[in-house]
Amino acid sequence: MTHPLLTIRLALKRLYDHEMAPIMSRYDLTRMELDVMLFLHGNPGCDTAAEIVQLQMMTKSHVSKAVDHLTERGFLTQARDEKNRRRIHLTLTDAASGVLEEAQQAQIRIVSRMTDGISPEENELLCGIIKRIAGNVTSALEE
Repeated sequence: MTHPLLTIRLALKRLYDHEMAPIMSRYDLTRMELDVMLFLHGNPGCDTAAEIVQLQMMTKSHVSKAVDHLTERGFLTQARDEKNRRRIHLTLTDAASGVLEEAQQAQIRIVSRMTDGISPEENELLCGIIKRIAGNVTSALEE
């Protein structure tokens, strides 16, 4: 029998895609573009493409393409770092607020559906276990 941790990934991806598809369609965004926007919104201290690549384990070329397209569409601005001209800081614009609001509501629905029937105590335990698993995965990838 296959371990549930190996099979849940596909189910989670399908649920996530199901909830995000209408938003991506409405705003003509790719999954990568939406993920970049959500990352920047949810991680205020991390505002460069390099940080997105590193922390989200995304490919540099895909992030670069998404950032360029989001900038062209007015969802992002780019500004060179004053101390390191090669470093470019990304900032979400007011035009992104509608997308982000809808996407955050979708994320709330996703988590609600995933945790339906799970008590607050079980949820707290689950979150701790997931964090530990994520740390184990990160350590394994660094070896």
